[in-house]
Formats: sequence, structure tokens, C-alpha cells
Amino acid sequence: MARDELLEAARRAAEVLDEFLVRDRIKDGYTRVDPTQLASEADVTVMFRPLDKLLGGFLREGGEAGILVNVLRPRGLVHMTCAHELGHYFLGHGSTTDETVDIGASAHLIERQANQFAYSLLAPRWLVVAIMRQKAWSKSHLEDAAVVYQLSLRLGVSFEAMTWSLVRLQLISRPSAQRTLGQKPKALKLDALNIQDPSIKVTGDVWVLDKSDKDRIIEPASTDRFVVDLPNHAAAGHLWTVDELRCEGFTLEPFVQDARTVPKRGASPIVVGGLGSTTMRYELAPVADLADTSAEKASRQAEISVHETTPWSKGLDSHDSLSFRAEFDDLSGGLSRPERERRLEDVRGRG
Repeated sequence: MARDELLEAARRAAEVLDEFLVRDRIKDGYTRVDPTQLASEADVTVMFRPLDKLLGGFLREGGEAGILVNVLRPRGLVHMTCAHELGHYFLGHGSTTDETVDIGASAHLIERQANQFAYSLLAPRWLVVAIMRQKAWSKSHLEDAAVVYQLSLRLGVSFEAMTWSLVRLQLISRPSAQRTLGQKPKALKLDALNIQDPSIKVTGDVWVLDKSDKDRIIEPASTDRFVVDLPNHAAAGHLWTVDELRCEGFTLEPFVQDARTVPKRGASPIVVGGLGSTTMRYELAPVADLADTSAEKASRQAEISVHETTPWSKGLDSHDSLSFRAEFDDLSGGLSRPERERRLEDVRGRG
């Protein structure tokens, strides 16, 4: 009986995705399902608050519904908590509070249902497959923890939740998941940044971007960092640089290995840029501090564009380019961004 009810929770999540036209959002360039946007469109108020023990809660009273989420948790867990509480709403459950979304087989059925709903909402098979196709990742690529980490960033869930989502979707096995989770996100971030010192702390996540991310809309935190893998035509005099007219506030710097820190390799050459002769890795770094906590920065958007030129060409004609948009998903106390925007539109409509 419980199996049927869990399957029904997954089906309800699929219905919600269809009802609120989430596929259209993905077609517009986004890469994840935004549970706060869905809640706002369903007239469910989402409030972020710092909480001591609770991850979140759902309140249904007098025909009104609301969700409370602990803003002090990592972003992926915040998104999953919001989706879990949204599951209580769409599944017709009553008010409840949650200290964890790591739900086992012995948990109450309504919590298992809400968890099934959350995973099915944030990581549906069609979305995972769409991202894999965009990135040219096959099932074998999912055995690589670095790929799973990058997939988790695009879907807006934690590394652990992404791993178990792939198990649920039967895209990887449980032993593979255990091997993947044996590698910690910190090590994956340091590797992406070409940092050998494990004591260095990396605040935020590290996005690895390339030409397959062209015209996408990513939703990082302002503390996240970006590395970009670009075709290397330096031997022909081609250089990559930011488009100053469209990419204000960022610089593009190639990764360079210090020869003193690289082990001897006999006659093999030292790779500059990290990925070999056909591709170079760059860091796309903000000129100013994006981690400003003001309301203006919390909703910051940036168009990021880089192009390949030959410096001696007249007009710096572009040979190749990559552009994408970043909508910084910084979480702060108070109403969710979609809810604030909805209420503002209501006020304007009454005016």
C-alpha cells in the first residue's frame, strides 16, 4: 500500500510540473525547477527564517497555506526543504514541522510521500536527461563525481541529493552512488580551481562552464566561482577576453600552473590552462564583491559574455563567443523573491 502512495506522490509532482508549465521555463534557458516560484503561483506563501533545529514547516489554516524554511542551511538543502513542504501542500496534508528531509523507511508515510514528491519535483527524469544532452554527458559520465557535482549545481540540489536522485532514476547503481559520495564537494571544488593545497577554504560552489552552456540562465550564489573551458587557438594568435560592453564587472584570467609545484614528468610538457592543447581553462572573476548582502545585490542579474579575437585585427572582430546569464540566487530572511514580486504586482494592479 505504501508503495502505491509513494508512486502517487511522484505522479502528483509530475502533474504540478505540467500544470505550472515548468518545461517552458527550461526552454527559456533555465536549468532548474524553482520551488519558491511554484509556491507563489499556487498562492502558498514561502517565508525564510533562521531556525535553531527545524529545517522547515508547513501550515494550513482557514483555507490559507504557508511554508517556513530555515535560511541558515545550504542552498541545495533549502530548495529541497521548500519542495518537501510544497509536497505536503499538493498532497493535501495538514500542518507539520520537519527537522530533516533525510527520510528513511521507518518515517511516517506523509513524510515519505512529501520526500518522494520533492525529489520527483526537483529532479524529474526529463530534466536530468535534458541537462545531460545539453552537456553531452552519457550514463558513463555519471560515474564521475565531478560530473554529478556539476549536475547538482544546475538542478539546484545538494551533491548528496543529486547522487541519490540518479539512483532513484536508475541512472547509476547504489555501489556507484557510495563511491561518488566518498568524494567530497570540497575536493571537487579545489580540483576545478587547480588548487593542490587541501587546507584552502573555498567559499561557495564552483561552476565549470563551457560552450555547451551558451545562452543558458544559471542561478548561482554570489559567493560562487566560475571556471570556463574554452577552445584554445593561442598558437594562431587568438585570445579570449570579456566583452566589456556586455560583461561589466568581470575579468577573464587563464589558469597557469607554477612549474615549481608540478611533479617532474620526464619529457612530457607541462600543460598551461589545465586541459591540454585544444582547451584552456579560465577563471571568470568578479571585479567587485558580489557577496554584498543588500537587497539590491540579493536579486542581482548579470549577462556574462566572452569572445575570441586577434588583438591586431581592426575592430577586434570576434572569431568565437560564449554568453550566458547569471541570476544570483541569494537567500535572505523574509518572503521569497517570487512572493515579494507577486505582492508588488498586486499592489501595482490595485493602483
